[in-house]
Amino acid sequence: MSSRNKKLAIWIIINMIIMACTISFGGDELSEEEKLQTAVFQTVSADQSQAQAQQAAQAEQPTAATAPTDTPPGPPTEVPKPCNAAKFISETVPDGTELALGQNFDKTWRLQNTGTCTWNTNYQLVFAEGDKMSGPSTKNLTSQVAPGEMVDVGVTMKVPDSTGTYKGFWKVRDDQGNFYVNNLWVEIKAKSAIGPVDLAPLLPIEAILLLKPDLVINALEIDPATPKMGLNTHVRVRAKNDGVFDSGGFTVQWYGLSTFASPSCNWNVAGGLVAGGSVWLECDFVFASWYPINKTTIAYIDTTNAVNESNETNNSRSISPFGVNP
Repeated sequence: MSSRNKKLAIWIIINMIIMACTISFGGDELSEEEKLQTAVFQTVSADQSQAQAQQAAQAEQPTAATAPTDTPPGPPTEVPKPCNAAKFISETVPDGTELALGQNFDKTWRLQNTGTCTWNTNYQLVFAEGDKMSGPSTKNLTSQVAPGEMVDVGVTMKVPDSTGTYKGFWKVRDDQGNFYVNNLWVEIKAKSAIGPVDLAPLLPIEAILLLKPDLVINALEIDPATPKMGLNTHVRVRAKNDGVFDSGGFTVQWYGLSTFASPSCNWNVAGGLVAGGSVWLECDFVFASWYPINKTTIAYIDTTNAVNESNETNNSRSISPFGVNP
């Protein structure tokens, strides 16, 4: 081989080695365009990685709908009270009371105003159905009754002339004609009046026991039903002789509260009562202090035990609960 051909072969071998190195390692130098493309690619890749990291963090946080809260629940909504509402407290003449034919009697219901409106004297007790027993068709309240106060509403009736059981229903309506109490009634048993006593089959001591008066208080009315401290209170007490003999003179006392040391009102019925007779006794009194409505007011008959009665255990009548408003 000539010297020239040797040089050419050596040059070709050297170029092939250089090309092999370039292909194997990719070269160390990049053009400006390739460098720019590489920087853009790396920036986009970094932005995408950051966005993916933020999305992953947000996915791990609870949404507003499921996020826990420490806010306590609000109070329950209070149902507003009606204008007119009443609560039954007590009554006189319990169901099934036996009364003599033709006898007059007073039926009274004690109610508490549990509404928001004051009952005025145009409010009425109204007969609804059943046995009227000579009672009125309507009767107006005698005083105003503020929310929370109590009142006695009642009528005077008469036992029918025939024996049997009688029952009448009554309602209460406001000054606009709207009924708000619908479940008041009176039920009595009419029996024959006490006739002549046949003493023949009785022992002498038994006959003596029957021939006596029997004093009772069959009605106690307070107006207003819940008095107010410093204002006048009107009291009515009905004394009656349920026995078969005249009573002779006796005394009656009313205590504004059963715990009072002395009576609030005194009456002296000097002429007494005939068998079956009765009398209304009245007085006025002013309470000097107020008392919670968990007390008792009470009246006593024959307070000095001057009358020898056939029954000495029925000489009082009370109203409870009772109190005085400030």
